[in-house]
Amino acid sequence: MLEFEIKSKTLTLGERKGQIAYFAHPKSQQKISTETVVDRIVRETSLSEGDVKNALISFSNIICDAMRAGSSVDLAELGSFRLAVSSKMMDKPEDVTVAKALNTPKIVFTPKQKMRDAANAVELSIDQGTADRSPRIEEVYDLTSREKNRISRSSFAEVNGRRIQLVGAGGVGEGEITLTSVDSEYPTTVEAGSIKMLSEKLP
Repeated sequence: MLEFEIKSKTLTLGERKGQIAYFAHPKSQQKISTETVVDRIVRETSLSEGDVKNALISFSNIICDAMRAGSSVDLAELGSFRLAVSSKMMDKPEDVTVAKALNTPKIVFTPKQKMRDAANAVELSIDQGTADRSPRIEEVYDLTSREKNRISRSSFAEVNGRRIQLVGAGGVGEGEITLTSVDSEYPTTVEAGSIKMLSEKLP
């Protein structure tokens, strides 16, 4: 099973710039050690532990030799290894040299159908308990000047966020907001009558 957790990120590009987006991020993946692989092969074959370890070392050497030679390697039911080298676009033919035009070689593994089927059969799970559900104000807009995160006096404001409730003396609904200027230590109270719910049409 592959387990994921929910994380958030503020988008910096596109139409949703500034918004909070949520995505599934993989948790630490379980790893099968070399010792476990050796033990499994010993149990399923007539090979000894030493035979298996020697075979794995030889297998590694063969792959490395093939990579140095620029060859591909077919691994039966698993797939194949090959080298891929991309090239930069140069202005003149004489600039197309190994040093200037060719990028660092990369190893590409292409799985066979049996391995692809195994990967497609993995169970996926998302831990919903990892979502950040705390109240949060994300953006405030002045509806007169359309400035973000700067509200003028006697101006309507739009607050974007999540799990936010405006609570007054009578419960959820109209209430008062206290603003503190960055230039003054004296707070200003916005009266309940001047506060509009975001669902109402504002001029």
